[in-house]
Amino acid sequence: MNRRLGYTLIELITVLAITAVLLVIIVLPVFQSFNLTRQAQSLADAQEMGRRLVERVGREVSNAVAVRGGSPVDTVVNNATVRVPSTSLVFRVPRVQADGSLLTPRQDVDVTVPFTRMDLVQAAQTGRRGPGGGFIDPVSGREDPTLSNFKGQTALPIAPGATVTRWWIGLRDPFRPYTNPYDGLLMAKSGERDNLFVLYRAEVQPRVFRTISGTPRYVANTDFFAEDANLLPILDDPRFFTPNVNGSGAIIDNDAHATRIRNWLRKAVVQTELSRYDMLQTVYNLNNRRVANTAGIPQFVPLVQFRPTRVSSEPTEGQVAVRLGEEVDNGAALAPDTYTTRLGLWSSAVVRTWPAGWNPAEPTTNAYLVGRLDQANGSAGAPNGFSVYAYDPDAGIPEDFLGGTELFDVDAYERALASGQRFPFSVGVNNANARSNWLVNAGWRRIFTPYWYDSAKGRITASFNISEVGNPNTPPDPANPNNLPTALAGPAETPRTATDLTGDFNDPKFNSVNARFNKIWDLWEKDTANTFGIRNLDQSRIHRFIDLRVTPMGDGTNGPLDPQLEFQVNLVPGSDVVTGPDQNPGPNFGQPVRYVRVNGTPGPNQYRINYTNQPEPTDYTLLGLSSDLVSSFNGEFYQADNFVSAVIQPQFRAGYIQLNSDPNAPIPPGNIRVSYRFQFTGVNQTSPNGIRQHLFAVDYDSRELMSIMLTIRNYPQSNQPNPQSVTLKASAKVRNYIR
Repeated sequence: MNRRLGYTLIELITVLAITAVLLVIIVLPVFQSFNLTRQAQSLADAQEMGRRLVERVGREVSNAVAVRGGSPVDTVVNNATVRVPSTSLVFRVPRVQADGSLLTPRQDVDVTVPFTRMDLVQAAQTGRRGPGGGFIDPVSGREDPTLSNFKGQTALPIAPGATVTRWWIGLRDPFRPYTNPYDGLLMAKSGERDNLFVLYRAEVQPRVFRTISGTPRYVANTDFFAEDANLLPILDDPRFFTPNVNGSGAIIDNDAHATRIRNWLRKAVVQTELSRYDMLQTVYNLNNRRVANTAGIPQFVPLVQFRPTRVSSEPTEGQVAVRLGEEVDNGAALAPDTYTTRLGLWSSAVVRTWPAGWNPAEPTTNAYLVGRLDQANGSAGAPNGFSVYAYDPDAGIPEDFLGGTELFDVDAYERALASGQRFPFSVGVNNANARSNWLVNAGWRRIFTPYWYDSAKGRITASFNISEVGNPNTPPDPANPNNLPTALAGPAETPRTATDLTGDFNDPKFNSVNARFNKIWDLWEKDTANTFGIRNLDQSRIHRFIDLRVTPMGDGTNGPLDPQLEFQVNLVPGSDVVTGPDQNPGPNFGQPVRYVRVNGTPGPNQYRINYTNQPEPTDYTLLGLSSDLVSSFNGEFYQADNFVSAVIQPQFRAGYIQLNSDPNAPIPPGNIRVSYRFQFTGVNQTSPNGIRQHLFAVDYDSRELMSIMLTIRNYPQSNQPNPQSVTLKASAKVRNYIR
């Protein structure tokens, strides 16, 4: 009967089972509450980080002098050379199958993502260098080798400094493949440590001062940038943070490019978290989770985008054509040669030009010009960059930016100008004509309005220097290096002392200024019976003159005012410089001097010039010319052997220069050279139904007003494959931009 008390095995098992159930009921919600708390905390952190980053980027844009960027650049993507926007970056990501499913084994390919890099040009700061060449810290007063720029107050007036602040997206470890073990879109889920795309920021000096071949100069800072043939930094390299790979696709980590990437890593600071935060989002189908792709190359959306503001069809503002004190005859026919937009720092510009007289309702006058980049830029037979095209709405091309006849290669012009190549205007015309043969079309010649533009300042310039015109294949003349149009003064003879006045007025022996004047004066004076038909001509109409329309360039080529070209060309007021033999008695007599422009009758060392066409007489007999002489005259065409066309009508045309016409005071022998700028914009005074003057409208992205779109996307925990996202947007204007 003395039995020992205790629990049976069944009772113990029952108790353990009840305890386990209670633990599940009580503890699991606690763990779940921890997960929910973690997710909530992660979302709050993402919101705080997003606000902080957007505010910082906006503040830095506002304090910058400019935002770099501009023309598209060429880069290598998947072993092919392509042209991409300058703000794009190339990333290495896993390839997928054509249906968007995972590809095994893994293969990495290049993908180009735009608006993922932004370079801010900082304002110059005050400061000084120490004896060792480093910068002085104004706080300690000592030379600090860690400083990369002057550390002081902003220098006034505001000017660009030597430092660039770069924001960009890149892998946390660029020498390891992209690894996202969370969502299973591009690779299988795993416990491997992630290697996601993060947001970087760094301040660097693109150029440094060094002595090259004994000459001190600024050259590329090769610690961070590759250099071009001129030792200047290549700033817009879409692969600057992407290592090279060998033939098998393995990352090369021991070349010069890899060294620059490591330098960037040492200089840069990651602005997002190092783990669980991804700045690229894979595009996929929500129903079947298949990745959107093009031939296996996945599509991505950057979660931070530094976008310039898009401005559509903004009318430009013409600058003053004639300033006070530079009054000219018929100034109402002169249009500005310079046009500006409200904002500068253009990218992706499309410029539309409606010439004076344009009338969309009239098929003969509804053509206009479009300046743009060609879709086939860089390929064989296509321009390399921006060109001006003629567009005819009746030609069957649905969009004006898709077709047209190329008239002027702006890219070739600017490259020739920058490289010091001779005659860049002729280069721009000839390059376009070689591809389109447009010079044979009289209609295109009449609306031809070439220009070049400064994208940084947002300015279109529709005028060119006459020294930019000529035959590039002709050797330069040391006596006339600018190839200026030149007229010979000729022998210092008067109508009374001329030794030979026989022959027609257009005889080559009368090509000089003095000889032509003497012959015309002699014809007028001896035509007592009005046999030639000029006796009744007002004596004030007989001039020593230069007709720039038919005055050849220094190399013998015709200038842009040539009547046969039918260009609608004017001279830019105030741009003219006339040099010729000194006509005043003294020790400098006959030596080259600069003549002075006047609005009245010119005297010694003076001239009068037509910047634009003047109103012509409705009937040239009103000037005293005989009806027989006028009857053989056609005002639409230049006739060198017709007295009215070659002598009288030029007095009403642009490019006519009247010189001292005293019959008793010939111009001393020598060359008379004329320098001027010519413009293709003007005012149409005869077309009541068309627009009165040239109009420009520009579509462009302006980096002067930046939009920052930021999405913070993180994976709070491994058992939650769907990431959390917080999106913020802000805009900032470059306040210190200098135009």
